[in-house]
Amino acid sequence: MEIYLDPSDRRGVARSIYDQIREAIESGVLAEGDPLPPSRELAGELGGSRHTVTAAYGLLVAGGYLAGRAGGGTAVCRTAADRRSADRRSVLRPVEIESAPPTASPPPPGGVDLRGGQPDRALFPTDEWRRCAAAALHRPLPGYGEPAGFASLRDVLAGWIGRSRGVIVDADQIIVTSGAQEAVHLVVRAMLRPGDPIAVEDPGYPPVRLLFEAIGLRVVAVPVDGEGIVVDQIPADVKVVYTTPSHQSPSGVTMSLARRRALLAFADRHDAAIIEDDYDSEFRHTDRPLEPLHRLDRSGRVAYVGTFSKTLSPSLRLGFVALPEPLVDAVSAWRQLFSVQPSALGQLTLHRFIERGHLDQHLRRVRRIYRTRHEIVRQFVADGVDAGALLPGPENHAGLHLATVLPTDVSEDAIRDEARRRGMAISSFAECCVRPDRPNGLLIGFGMAGADVLERALPDLRRILERA
Repeated sequence: MEIYLDPSDRRGVARSIYDQIREAIESGVLAEGDPLPPSRELAGELGGSRHTVTAAYGLLVAGGYLAGRAGGGTAVCRTAADRRSADRRSVLRPVEIESAPPTASPPPPGGVDLRGGQPDRALFPTDEWRRCAAAALHRPLPGYGEPAGFASLRDVLAGWIGRSRGVIVDADQIIVTSGAQEAVHLVVRAMLRPGDPIAVEDPGYPPVRLLFEAIGLRVVAVPVDGEGIVVDQIPADVKVVYTTPSHQSPSGVTMSLARRRALLAFADRHDAAIIEDDYDSEFRHTDRPLEPLHRLDRSGRVAYVGTFSKTLSPSLRLGFVALPEPLVDAVSAWRQLFSVQPSALGQLTLHRFIERGHLDQHLRRVRRIYRTRHEIVRQFVADGVDAGALLPGPENHAGLHLATVLPTDVSEDAIRDEARRRGMAISSFAECCVRPDRPNGLLIGFGMAGADVLERALPDLRRILERA
């Protein structure tokens, strides 16, 4: 450690040395057994007298911080190693936020992960991604870039979402983000101030709701029915509505065409914006998707959010938002304030990955795999309804989980706890709801469980449901 001496320090040199070594011990910089330099050596480094250093060491020995070492020398002793000084405790008090939603714990080692929204890590196209990353590194990384993301990637994204999702925008309207969460954050920062109302679905996606609350927005929980968010219950003063119309999170409902038009009409009437979070619409299993809100929008009110967390991996932290033109500059400015730019290597790799057709190939492969798993879980739910262990729930044609509805006298917490005792991790509606009159049910994910695992685990879950 370095010792710093201030000639104007009225404590004196010996006391200054003592205080700095004591603080280093109490803070853990110096641990039990660490040797201190010989007094003559330290005196030479400091340009002072050996007597001064010896006096400081003597005070530390007397206070129980140092002790003589076998073979000579001085070291931090056992009694001092675990000390923490009260005067080092910070008096700062951060603003308290609920930083994470209550979610189901991971399964025990060797258990089965049936939590929702978890893509299969084993399906990640490692070889193709590695080759694209290696090619990107053939040239030096470009350093600081555009806050909106590299123009080459935005060009490729504009073409890809146009042909795959029917979202037609110019590349200049796209902002590359670190996942969907950042995209949503940037849009609301550009449009709202603390105290402003924002409407969210209930049940809905907990991290987004908690984000809105943490930045001081007034969150209005709007119920969801079999057609999506209930537009008639959105207050007139709401200026931004957050929704997941293609595969409502977590119920799985697909917003009807009539409800989509009603939501757009609400936005027109009240001069509001809509954040359309299309987080996993690539995985349609049994029907054709409806047109995105963005495609139906004729007034430039929809900010369309996409992510590669489900299609590739959440570890990449890559997403995007396609913005109405008036928001582009403001969102770019907020982006530059928060984090300057997305990862350069991630952007260059994704650009090449999409351009070479690897993303389309990957999606064709994993759709077949997830479709098989979806059918296994769908049949499980249908059999549970026939047996009376489950109630009929919403149609669910997409994504990486299915929502189930439990009888009113069955506790979802009890089911989840019993499943965990049997080695299965599963999510419930309780994690996603604000209003007390919430649905009573479970979310059965199949992203992290292969077909063979599902066929072994679901019969055990059925027995738990039947006994309940």
